[in-house]
Amino acid sequence: MEIKRKTQNDLNKAIIALDRKPSREYRTIAGTFSFDDFELIIDYIPENPEKTPSRLRANMPLKNTKFPFDIFNTKSREIAARDFIARHFADKAERYSLSAGSGKSGHISIDRQSLELLETNAVVIGEDSIEVRFSVQLPEKFGNVNCKDAVELFMKRIPGLLHDCLLFNNLDGEELANCIETNEDADFIRKALPERGLAAFVADGSVLRLEGSRVVKDPAPFRSPKELSVTFDCPNRGEISGMGIPAGITVLNGGFFQGKSTLLRAIELGVYNHVCGDGREFIITVPDAVSIRSEEGRRVENVDISPFIAAKSRQFDADHYSTQEASPAVSMAANIMEALEIGTSLLLFDDEEMVHTFAGRDARMQAIVPKKSEPVSSLLDHLPVLRDKHGISSIVVGASGDYFDIADTVIVIDNYKLTDVTEQAKKIVKEHPTGRTVESKNAIPMPRGRCPLNHSLEPVKSKNSDRSRPQGKRFVQYGDEFIDVSYVTQFVNQSQSRAISRGISMVYKVMDSSTSLKDAISKVMVRVDTIGLDALSNRLMGDMASFRPHELAAAINRMRKMKAK
Repeated sequence: MEIKRKTQNDLNKAIIALDRKPSREYRTIAGTFSFDDFELIIDYIPENPEKTPSRLRANMPLKNTKFPFDIFNTKSREIAARDFIARHFADKAERYSLSAGSGKSGHISIDRQSLELLETNAVVIGEDSIEVRFSVQLPEKFGNVNCKDAVELFMKRIPGLLHDCLLFNNLDGEELANCIETNEDADFIRKALPERGLAAFVADGSVLRLEGSRVVKDPAPFRSPKELSVTFDCPNRGEISGMGIPAGITVLNGGFFQGKSTLLRAIELGVYNHVCGDGREFIITVPDAVSIRSEEGRRVENVDISPFIAAKSRQFDADHYSTQEASPAVSMAANIMEALEIGTSLLLFDDEEMVHTFAGRDARMQAIVPKKSEPVSSLLDHLPVLRDKHGISSIVVGASGDYFDIADTVIVIDNYKLTDVTEQAKKIVKEHPTGRTVESKNAIPMPRGRCPLNHSLEPVKSKNSDRSRPQGKRFVQYGDEFIDVSYVTQFVNQSQSRAISRGISMVYKVMDSSTSLKDAISKVMVRVDTIGLDALSNRLMGDMASFRPHELAAAINRMRKMKAK
């Protein structure tokens, strides 16, 4: 049934008529209302509006906003502008919210993002309008409609907030331009990395360290070793110089607490752009980089881990391995093979997050424990194969001096200061051979395409199930299941998790008996790239953020009920 559009005055009268009625009567004002220069859509008011926020949207014609056309003329610029508006709205919403009433009565909010600059659907640019999606805790008092505050909210506070955020003249144009140009330059560098033979780039002056949800300054500004220094001529900022990490095998070494893992974490999150002022705006990584770590207890379903773990008995089928509770070594092998299955050009490893035998078996260990007694194959043997046969680079933190034998680049980090010691490492290899024997020379085959069984991806919701969210970790809720993705470190916020939950539902819809997981995910990504995040849901909620195919696959691979052939 189509909701009849009404005017601002109609909304005002409807609110006044509800004074002191039970707050559930707020539901009668849902609909579309025309204001002077925008349209307000009240999409959803819950049965208990005093406990659950209501969902609203506002559409303002672009001609009314006075935004210059070139702000939205490329995808990169549009995403940055939308992010800027959403963050500005979030900052201003606190000031425009009502303080009267119980609890959060009169509170206005919008989906708040992390320091990564992801495409979201909180602000959407249409052909001729800007739409903002937000939520409101409707004013109530003792369970009844608070007419006075509701009129204040709808007639003054919300219009004032929208004008503050959507009228170009009310925004800091210089700050907006800086955000747009920064995002555009970051995208330019990321696109240029492969043609420059690089896996990652860290601009001079970057800030690497993250504590909680904030970036803190390093002991010294980041500076590239001169041997690795490269320069990009960007469309807006012109020349930006910094460290280019070449494709191939790069080893990061140094003492404890000197910045090795911090640098790797910054590179790991360099698959995303960052907001202006963050300090990591120009730490840029190839978009398909995947961080690999041990993840004891994760679910593994029909993954070929045989390149890394040899079968010891008929009870252990390494070619088609499944388990509800993976061991540390099995989890690492599965994480690598699943990354290869979806597609990657860069793998990231930190020795603090690796199984010891995966990191490497030196000559002395090989002498005392023969290979036939050790089923796990070392990365020392596999990383060169991945590089030479499949063009897959790797960055390894720490590990051991044995990695000098296979490294193309070796960097030492001392109190966040970097030195390129590649030539010195090669000299050490010649003067101090380790005597280590290569234990596996077999080429790693690209994983066979697994096909999830369609019924195993069906979202199941039971009225009797306990749907309380587990605390302390990141989860993707899908049906009644909470998928633990807390060890998938390139998940960055809950908005991304919500989008991935809907992405799983779309994978379920496109799956059939012959569709591989990679192909199904590819179809979903194409649809989202073409239509936008709204393609994932039939409700315009403004609570989703963009994701990569790797994180969507990671969530599916960890589902407790997923079955694949």
